[in-house]
Amino acid sequence: MLKRQKIVERIHGDRVLMKLDSIVKRQRLDVYLVGGTIRDLALGRGRQDYDFVLHQMDMTFISKLRHELKGHLFSMGRDEKQRVYRILSGGEILDFNAIDGSTIQEDLKKRDFTINAMAYSLHEHRFYFHPGAEEDIEKKLIRMVSSEGFDRDPLRMIRGVRYLSILEGFRLDEKTKRVIRRKASLVRSISVERIKMEMDRILLSPNPFLAMRELAALGLLQEVFPELQIPQRMRRMAIVRMEAFSHYLRFLRYLGQWNGWEGDVSSHTEGRLILSYVALFTDMGRILGMGHQWAREKPFSQKPPSHLAYEIMTRMKFSSRFKELVKKLMDHHTNLLKLSRSMVDQKDLKQFIHHVGNPVRLLIIFSLLDQRASANDGLSRGDQNLAQLCHRIKTLCKGGEIISPPALVTGSDVMRLGYEPGPVVGYILHCIREKQIRGEIGDRKQALVFLQETFGKENGSQTSP
Repeated sequence: MLKRQKIVERIHGDRVLMKLDSIVKRQRLDVYLVGGTIRDLALGRGRQDYDFVLHQMDMTFISKLRHELKGHLFSMGRDEKQRVYRILSGGEILDFNAIDGSTIQEDLKKRDFTINAMAYSLHEHRFYFHPGAEEDIEKKLIRMVSSEGFDRDPLRMIRGVRYLSILEGFRLDEKTKRVIRRKASLVRSISVERIKMEMDRILLSPNPFLAMRELAALGLLQEVFPELQIPQRMRRMAIVRMEAFSHYLRFLRYLGQWNGWEGDVSSHTEGRLILSYVALFTDMGRILGMGHQWAREKPFSQKPPSHLAYEIMTRMKFSSRFKELVKKLMDHHTNLLKLSRSMVDQKDLKQFIHHVGNPVRLLIIFSLLDQRASANDGLSRGDQNLAQLCHRIKTLCKGGEIISPPALVTGSDVMRLGYEPGPVVGYILHCIREKQIRGEIGDRKQALVFLQETFGKENGSQTSP
């Protein structure tokens, strides 16, 4: 059984909980600390979010707590019965819900998993546990409270799998897995925003490959990404899907260990998310590409992988900026592979780096990790060429002069030759910058000579963008 006294000591050592406890005592309110907060206190895990339920929502109490914590108050949810009031104070999040039922025991029966079906009364200083909750935490077992819980909110199935990636050593109960497999299609009813948030949390967790592997095994990943579903007539494609997905899981594992060029990417949230999705969509493209080769009837997909990725991200309401970055990296990775198969001189490589721009760092990390996840007994000649090309790019990128070279001439310099403001001026500046990037122009004097000789008044009438 859990060491309840140890949990109580951790509660009493928590600044936020003690502040709330003092208000509860003064106002004699029924307030319960619930769910994952108790679980993490029992496991000794640090956390910055707290979940509470109240018998009756008391806005005076919540406002007073917000004032004492010097935080900001928000309300979430359209339904009054499911309204959540959130206080943000520094990096801490406090959520308050109305109790679901007439007693705390009824509320716990409607929770998702037994490891979250616990409560501590701040006014009674007493624990409440759903049957088996304490034992399941001791056994590190993720077990559903009831199968009806997945009907009430199908996202709970994905969330339960996510716990595999954040709770070290935990496993899913076999009966719970059978129910999830049977009800996996229910996730189609969830809003894409909620699914995306849960997927992001998985990919940013300490061990994302554990959760992603289980999502695929339970059929949930195929419901989130229907593109991964295989027609009955193409059952042999399941082997290709398994191999490609194993590659993706290795990529996620290596990404978490990356500490190469310019430090540890795992601490950069957006960069890690971008690389995780680029790898996922790239491997999906490989699966569908093989299906296209094998299918005798209607092909799986005739679209380039980056276009397919863009459509999926649009469906799931990714931001425009994120979509463009992922698509750009996927396209440039294809170009990089083509470059690695030929002799590339320094000038052309500089031009490639400039066209990629700032995401070139992520491109190199992705290419190296993708290659590492693919390697079996060693690097092939093609792999060695790619690795050498990546090394050359890393060397050239130092200092950033290629990505953002200083302007040697301006629009005013061009217009002194008699050009009117407009696209022609921009085209001329672009030509000069290309020469500069390739190393054919090194300073302003050379740039002005090139400008005069190539685009001077005598030749100006012939110039067009």
